Amino acid sequence: MAKKEPSKNLLVVGGADGIGTWLAKRVFGKSSEFDRITLADVKPIFGSSHSGPTNPDEKHLPEFKCLKVQVDAVRFRGTMEPEWASVNTMAVAPTQALTLLDYDLVILAVPEDKFEQAAAEILPHVSTRSAVIDVTSSKRLSIPAMLKHAPKGVSVLGFHPLFGPAVQDAIGQTFVFVPTEKTDPGQQQWLAKLLRSFGGIIEETDAETHDKYMLFVQTLAHYTYLVFGKTLTRASDIGFDFNESLRFSTPPYSILTAFMARIIGGNPDLYAQIQTEPQSDNIRKLLAESAQELAEQFTHGHDETLAAIHEIIEPFKASEVARGYANSIVLVDSVQQSYRDLHNRRESGELTIVEVRDPLEQRGISRIHVGIVENIDGQTVVISERTTTADEKWYIAYDDESGHSLRKSGKGVRHSSTRIERRNIRRVFTVEETRDWRVENLDHHVRDVAVLSDDTVDIEHVCRVLSQITDSVVDGNVHEPNEATWLSRYGMRNKVLCFTIFGDRNPDTTVTQIVDSLRLFGIRTQN
Repeated sequence: MAKKEPSKNLLVVGGADGIGTWLAKRVFGKSSEFDRITLADVKPIFGSSHSGPTNPDEKHLPEFKCLKVQVDAVRFRGTMEPEWASVNTMAVAPTQALTLLDYDLVILAVPEDKFEQAAAEILPHVSTRSAVIDVTSSKRLSIPAMLKHAPKGVSVLGFHPLFGPAVQDAIGQTFVFVPTEKTDPGQQQWLAKLLRSFGGIIEETDAETHDKYMLFVQTLAHYTYLVFGKTLTRASDIGFDFNESLRFSTPPYSILTAFMARIIGGNPDLYAQIQTEPQSDNIRKLLAESAQELAEQFTHGHDETLAAIHEIIEPFKASEVARGYANSIVLVDSVQQSYRDLHNRRESGELTIVEVRDPLEQRGISRIHVGIVENIDGQTVVISERTTTADEKWYIAYDDESGHSLRKSGKGVRHSSTRIERRNIRRVFTVEETRDWRVENLDHHVRDVAVLSDDTVDIEHVCRVLSQITDSVVDGNVHEPNEATWLSRYGMRNKVLCFTIFGDRNPDTTVTQIVDSLRLFGIRTQN
């Protein structure tokens, strides 16, 4: 039997919000290799009377609650004693803070202008068996700071997730590794294996190459979308209304506005940092000159305009164009996907769950709407909801059977028709995600079915099959009453099949279905 590796502890410095928090929630917090995650920041601990941002930001608390690792929060207060609190998760709550020597991995997720200070205050006190990584978009300051302040033996790796915390998960996302002279190969391989297990893509390069391309990629992309946004605001002077324009949106315009909204709803401090990097003005100047040159060419009639467009296209022919076109199809499809999903749900009348958050609210908290799609048009969707909650469980009605089950439970529900703007829909739950949500959130029924069978019948297998083929069953298990063991002398077994039935289904109807199925197997029931 393989020896189990000891559990690891993670410290995220700058863990109140942002990409550090995302990594804690979506990667390390879902790994069985970690036992404890600490979110450290200068922001006040959540739950305090402070009205501003907290550590962690309260919008993250529901997600932390679903993790199986211990999570705690620490507030650094300069020379004063740090504040500490546990964060509610599925694990047993920690009772005290760890020391810096207790952490196996340290993520420095602080702004670039605070990086030197954070490295100087934290790294000299970490264990020599630990590893430290950063998440900055430029390595010119972060890597030298980590190398300077990390004790001998600490593995130092430059690290850069090429995405922001708005993405759903790590699948298909790129993580850049920038090894240093202090990088431990084993630590690097372990981290790469972990990220790949969550669907991540690993790219490795040196600091100079990383910074050269990130300067261009990030400066150009963000600046282009910011210029697009500024143009839209200035267009009001010529009678343009942005909200009205969405009624006439083409796929390219939808993509541009979607990415502009992503920038607006992101981290302005990070964008300012990117746009003030040394030599970033050269990138903006190049873009401005290119725009001016095209504008000049486009004033000289159709032939010169066409020639200018061909001049742009020519360098990108062959594989680059094919790849770019394929990517554009994916982007267009992603913009349309939620509309397609909601249209199909309206046609089928099936239960629909949507996650909603205003992308323009910096600290907006996601909300869940559960019901039936009543209507959908270009910009809004109407969800008919009949729900209530009690003791952290949901009670819902969306068809005759769920309505019957709800009435028998004695729970009163409120009925509302909720109009949701499509721009605020973060995702429409898939069929599998909807089932998982129901498993997690509904107040389920439990019913026993007593059966009598001979020893040749694998009743455990029968129970598993019935649990899988009966849509209204969450799961099932088998046990044998002690008082019935005497039957084994005669080659018979008295077993009790215990089924957990979805809280929005009629348990009596489900038990009838199960009994009928058991009889098809030739198994007698005592119900």
